[in-house]
Amino acid sequence: MKFSIPPNLLYMLFCFLLMDLINQITQLTFPTLAETINVMNNHTLISHYGIDPTPANIAFLNSIITSSTTVGMIFSLFVFVPMAETKGRKYTVIYFRFIITLGTSLCHLMSALFQSTELFVLGQILNGLQLPLRMFVTMLYITECAPDKYRGTYVEIVTTTTSSTFSVATPNLLGKENTWFIFPLTVLICSIGNFAMAARLPESPKWLVRRNRMDEAARSIKFYHGENCSLNDVMTSFIKEKNLTKEDRISIRQVWENDTMREALKVLCAVSLFLILDSGAVQGTYTVLLHKTAGFTVQETMNIKLILAVAFFPTRFVGTYIIEALGRRPVMFIAGVIVYSKTWLMLATQFVIFFTGPSLLTKIMYVSVECLADSTLATGVASLGVLFIAELFPPSARTSVAQALILVTMVINLPIIAAFPIFYSLFEPGYFFIHVFSQIFFGSYLYKHMPETKGRAVYDIIESMDQEVASRSVSFIEEKTPLIRKRSSTLAFKRNSILNTSRTRALTFDHGLIPRKVDC
Repeated sequence: MKFSIPPNLLYMLFCFLLMDLINQITQLTFPTLAETINVMNNHTLISHYGIDPTPANIAFLNSIITSSTTVGMIFSLFVFVPMAETKGRKYTVIYFRFIITLGTSLCHLMSALFQSTELFVLGQILNGLQLPLRMFVTMLYITECAPDKYRGTYVEIVTTTTSSTFSVATPNLLGKENTWFIFPLTVLICSIGNFAMAARLPESPKWLVRRNRMDEAARSIKFYHGENCSLNDVMTSFIKEKNLTKEDRISIRQVWENDTMREALKVLCAVSLFLILDSGAVQGTYTVLLHKTAGFTVQETMNIKLILAVAFFPTRFVGTYIIEALGRRPVMFIAGVIVYSKTWLMLATQFVIFFTGPSLLTKIMYVSVECLADSTLATGVASLGVLFIAELFPPSARTSVAQALILVTMVINLPIIAAFPIFYSLFEPGYFFIHVFSQIFFGSYLYKHMPETKGRAVYDIIESMDQEVASRSVSFIEEKTPLIRKRSSTLAFKRNSILNTSRTRALTFDHGLIPRKVDC
């Protein structure tokens, strides 16, 4: 695969990578400066409420701090994410994320200066507001600006770099009681500079086409696709994508009631659930507990995590190439083999620990589990969720699908993490049987139904899926229809679709909307 990034698109990626790195500092402040935050909690309880700090009181404040981010996420999911449809991608991603980051850094800065936990909690709520915008809207913005043949590569670059900074960027330096204000101050200054850089980026051309702002869309395409693109072909593809549905906004209920989009939703959910149910969330949350049961000390655990993060850091960029070079199905297959191997190795490790106790063998086995977990990220599989939202659904359905997927992910993750200590205390290996059987089910479904979408225009992907689903459904109904009835009358009721597919698009496609100039 010939790899080439138009300079302006490379500039866009740099702006978003810097934006994510800045937001990462605010996200890591509490996990990495917990002791310093506890000193602030002590001061708040004594000075503001006249309460003597106890372990229970401190734990309660810490619980409020951690849960406040979730409150912000849920609020943003239903209030601010839809603004990407009404106000535009640029408005939501660049302007609104800047305002949120600015507010978060100001709250954290004032909480550090005035030793106020209340202001820190407010900052955490604001920080939660930008997480759905970061996880979905920013990635959607990138996919809509990128050329089809490199769409996966660009999303994987941002995903990989963001996850890598989460592993190695821990702001322990200067994290003392009287110096940690430097971190929110740094975020404040850097966010202003980043905003000045990103403000010159044009709006998503696909969103502009949906609003019939064709001249602006043409200029945006020239900016992002470079001089070698064919404006006529790109505009035609975007207009066809826009005309996939007649409605401007489709609810998740309408998505489920439509045959084609229901099939796409099943594929998306299968990918997400396969990755969620791999014990990764539990390993991340209870990493110290699991390492200790394998025989490691807390210090050894931290050392191992750091060594593995550094060792596997270069491999995470492999996915930026193979996601387009091999395709979505091979990437999912490779990742599936690694994840399933990790699941069985984790189960075997827990059995050995349960029956023989910790030993050198269990240490080796658990380090191998960690290596497999880090190897999964090298495949690029972490980008498939966002890519499939952009590739398998028409523009009018993407926000609803993303909202539902993020909400379902949160709903599934919370009980899994909460229930783990209970199951683990009863029978240590028992919990991991869930992952062994769930991954067989979802993996088999993906092997049969997951489409290949690399390098294809979105309208072509959805039309092909629509035709395939229609042919399967027709065959099924014909098999179930008694011979004494007219099949033509039976099949007439089959396709009640909100998709404005190629069979009817000629009635709505306006070729006059395409700019006359062919080349960029």
